[in-house]
Amino acid sequence: MTEAISIVEQVPEAAATKKIGLIGGLALRAGVFYYEQIVKRTAAEKRKLKLKLVLSHADLNTVLAFVGGGDRAGLGRYLGTLANELFDAGADFVAVTAVAPHLAIEEIARVARGPVVDVLGCIQAGLAAAGIERVAIFGNRAVMNTDAYGSVAMDRVVRLEPPVLDAVHAMYNDIALFGKRGTPNEVAFLERTARDLIDRGGAQAILLAGTDLSSFYAEQPPSFPFLDVARLHIDEIVRRAVAA
Repeated sequence: MTEAISIVEQVPEAAATKKIGLIGGLALRAGVFYYEQIVKRTAAEKRKLKLKLVLSHADLNTVLAFVGGGDRAGLGRYLGTLANELFDAGADFVAVTAVAPHLAIEEIARVARGPVVDVLGCIQAGLAAAGIERVAIFGNRAVMNTDAYGSVAMDRVVRLEPPVLDAVHAMYNDIALFGKRGTPNEVAFLERTARDLIDRGGAQAILLAGTDLSSFYAEQPPSFPFLDVARLHIDEIVRRAVAA
């Protein structure tokens, strides 16, 4: 009697990523946007991956008060403490899901008990990789006024006129605080402003230096040339998470 042989296909076990810690709550959609994009990126990897991620909520008004007052030490203690809660939860590294709080990235890193993925270094690398020499910056006032905290050389920045900068800042804060996305007037204003900075100002691209702008354009990218800072940051987070 011949015994039947059962052949069972061995499905390889998914490889676990390093555990990502995200500090969200920095606007209504910032942490959610990072989470969504990280899930999509890891799912698109050729090898099967088991995503490991923890998220902590930061109070937006507390962070904006520190940023608006230029209080690096206070902001560093606040976000550094949240980072340590994530490390206590097993995170291998932590990322802050907004550009403006990177005002205090050095202070955050000093308080944190583990590595913090710095978005500012991603900006420098992204500009170099894209071959972009001249940019204009959209985002929070502090980010625009400081050339993304010095991550873009002063002579490479096409500056917004003060009334235009005020209008971009006000619109950005409105989107961040209330989650407004893509109204026709907002889209048209940013389009006109970007085209003027490119066509008359000499910028090669617009640096979208705020996660809420990344979320704003998530479903319909802008027609003007741009470099998305949040996506550069997310690329680096995923690279670290899947690295052997």
